[in-house]
Amino acid sequence: MTLRLSLEALPDSIYAAELQKDPPSSRFAAPLEAQFVRSALRNSRTIVRFACTLTVLLIALRGAEWLIADMPLPLNGMVAGVIGSSLALLWLAWSGVYERLYLPFAWVLVPLRNVLVAMQAVHAAARGEPDTLIVLPLLIIGPLYFSGLPFRGGSFAAALACAAELLAAHLFHLPPQVALRTAAFLLTTLLTCAVAAWLIERHARRSFLESQLVGELAQQDVLTWTKNRRIFDESLARLWRQATSDARALSILLMDIDYFKAYNDRYGHQAGDAALRQAAQAIQRCARRPLDLVARYGGEEFGVILYDTDRAGAHAAAEAMRRAVQELSIEHEGSRCSGVLTISVGVAVVEPTAWRNPYGALQLADEALYQAKSKGRNRVELMDDVAHRLLVTGEFSKDIIAHLKSDASAG
Repeated sequence: MTLRLSLEALPDSIYAAELQKDPPSSRFAAPLEAQFVRSALRNSRTIVRFACTLTVLLIALRGAEWLIADMPLPLNGMVAGVIGSSLALLWLAWSGVYERLYLPFAWVLVPLRNVLVAMQAVHAAARGEPDTLIVLPLLIIGPLYFSGLPFRGGSFAAALACAAELLAAHLFHLPPQVALRTAAFLLTTLLTCAVAAWLIERHARRSFLESQLVGELAQQDVLTWTKNRRIFDESLARLWRQATSDARALSILLMDIDYFKAYNDRYGHQAGDAALRQAAQAIQRCARRPLDLVARYGGEEFGVILYDTDRAGAHAAAEAMRRAVQELSIEHEGSRCSGVLTISVGVAVVEPTAWRNPYGALQLADEALYQAKSKGRNRVELMDDVAHRLLVTGEFSKDIIAHLKSDASAG
């Protein structure tokens, strides 16, 4: 119950949402499912390589056996299909395109090879080589545990092998007693291995969600569940490089809760923590695009990065955030600008270039925030490229620069 309550505290986490389901999903929503499949495929690469290599070696040994016995090689369409599909899977498993191409091809080649091997083995058994039937259980175990296919794909390939055995037994007139015994053994093996594979994949899915959630939590501020300062700094540097490459504008918003020290003094720190969380959620609701980022910058201050947002768009987003916090109607009798909790927002809109750095833009947003506070708070102030050029050339006045180096006010 404790785990469930803690997960419910993460409303924006797709991993927490999946972990809350009981029973767990056997298949995630499309984006998360694709992420899980890629992760599972990376983790199983060694075993896939081993299985593909071993398969080709077994085929080669079988061919050597025929040559040693001075028997003609049965080079028919089925044998050619088995050799060709096995070599293709081997190449994909060891190539640089493994993560991109192996699975799409394996969905086709593994079931196809299973069918061909099953039919070839039954055909040989009907001709007086019953020892070839020992390969049939491998056609169930291999797809479910060693092929890199997810449970659904492995089960399909294994079930297809069983169906191929029954069809081949009928076509090639395998003795009924042998055919029934073989079919019963294969079906038992299929059911047993499928249940075990399903349980293994269910555990793998839960482990994947938990590991992703741990990674997600490492990026979060534990109080507000926005991103933390480290992620803000890393994202700013990354998005700055991307905006430089794409010739896009970048907007940085810094915001403070107005008179927050007075709020804590009047209502207590627990109420202050609750107010911070509510304000963070309100701000987060206004920054939902894929590259938007909201972070707790420090204390009662938040930082927001908006990618490819012009002056008008950044100002509109900042105003929406300011209104969203004010409309929470959290009582704040210690505020000298409103009777409810409010924020002041400083906005910097710049066009990144190779000879600029993001810290100048951040300084610009800090100056805009100071201007918002000095003009009465509960407002938005915006600085753009013109102000940025003044900043980097040292043309801001000395009193402004002094304020940039220290806290602008007492709260």
